[in-house]
Amino acid sequence: MEFAFILMNQVFIMFLLLAVGFVLYRIRFVTEEAMNQMTGIVLHVVTPSLILSTYQMDYNPALTQNMLLGFALSALSMLIGILVSHLAQIGRSGNLALERFCILFTNCGFMAIPLVNAVFGELGVFYCNTYLTVFHILVWTYGIHLMNGRQRSKPGRRVSFANLAASLKPFLTPTMICIAVGLMCYFFSIKFPAPVRTTVDYIASMNTPLAMIVSGMYIAKSDILGALKKPRVWYIALIRCLIVPLAVLFVFLLLPFDDTLLTVLLIVSSCPSASLSVLFAAAYKKDVQTASHIFTLTTLASILSIPAVILLKGLLGG
Repeated sequence: MEFAFILMNQVFIMFLLLAVGFVLYRIRFVTEEAMNQMTGIVLHVVTPSLILSTYQMDYNPALTQNMLLGFALSALSMLIGILVSHLAQIGRSGNLALERFCILFTNCGFMAIPLVNAVFGELGVFYCNTYLTVFHILVWTYGIHLMNGRQRSKPGRRVSFANLAASLKPFLTPTMICIAVGLMCYFFSIKFPAPVRTTVDYIASMNTPLAMIVSGMYIAKSDILGALKKPRVWYIALIRCLIVPLAVLFVFLLLPFDDTLLTVLLIVSSCPSASLSVLFAAAYKKDVQTASHIFTLTTLASILSIPAVILLKGLLGG
């Protein structure tokens, strides 16, 4: 229970950082172009640096076993998310694919990594990377399939080198590249020279404040009152912030694995809808406004729901 209060305190700090970003955008101190540039810096420079920094720890057989287990548990938690997202679609909606996307994919880069890093340090990020890897694999495969509906490739379409390169392009992001490089450094005990390591650490230290401030800007940009007026958005937020995390929690309580690993993955599974859902909605001609409303409401709700889920875990003896 004490840990839940520590986490609640950290989430409140995250909320204050969100508020800073919110105010900066609303008073027009930061333009939308600047916000997009800051987003790029977080996604393509700061978060990859944090991942590289994390993998500079010494090789440890016990950690390696937990890391491999983390990949399996991350896949399990996302499978639970897929099942819940399909079972929970009550009533008619023209946004089922988008809603399922928002329920399944969490804001694991912007929200989870800063939170886990603040609570558990490098070890937490080390475990969080397992979820991040599974997330990227699923979002560029199942996620695209979901947003495309039932579209399939035309019969007889040739698999060319160009088509293969295009299918691999989503995986060649700085985050995925740094995960691959980081794993190689970890397994082969490759250490960066001191000046490089210090530079990477300096950049990595910006992840928590910068990611949350940018998230606050996205909330400021959205229509908060519009999100609050839509019952369907509340319903999706309830599933994303409580139903899925609780389902993952009850499964994890049955597993006799490392508590820190399970807690980290539970926190990641409890995070709000991915900011990527808004971008995918725009790219695949879905309802961008609904995606923005879900992102906003789940982000605000997670300030209370994440500590609540962890508190319940402590009360149940997990």
